[in-house]
Amino acid sequence: MHFEKITHQNYRMSVMLAIVLSGMVVTLAALLGRGTLRLKAALALDEPTDLTVIALFEDNLPEGVKIQTIDFLRKEPEYYGGKPSYAYHVATSDLSDYFLRLVFNRDTGSWELTHLEPLRGEPAAETQPPQ
Repeated sequence: MHFEKITHQNYRMSVMLAIVLSGMVVTLAALLGRGTLRLKAALALDEPTDLTVIALFEDNLPEGVKIQTIDFLRKEPEYYGGKPSYAYHVATSDLSDYFLRLVFNRDTGSWELTHLEPLRGEPAAETQPPQ
């Protein structure tokens, strides 16, 4: 058998290469999986968060439209299954506004979007300042 002597320089380069490659693999896995895990976990929380609203509402948006703001409106007492329902206002990048109601489904153990209503309104008429 023939053994090659490993020099300090070769060993150091091999270790650095292994560290860089493993870091790249871990970073790639984190980028691909973190968002999915967060969205799935957000559906099973005790109370909904903005992430829960995003997870439930994003599928209802047209292609290319993004959520701009999420405003919590109110918590309504005991709705279904002993848990309250939550109302939200969502504004999107296409200047649309929506009213959402989230309710916890005890059968599935997750939050569900039970009410989705686009909000429409007339622009306010310009009023003249008093003279």
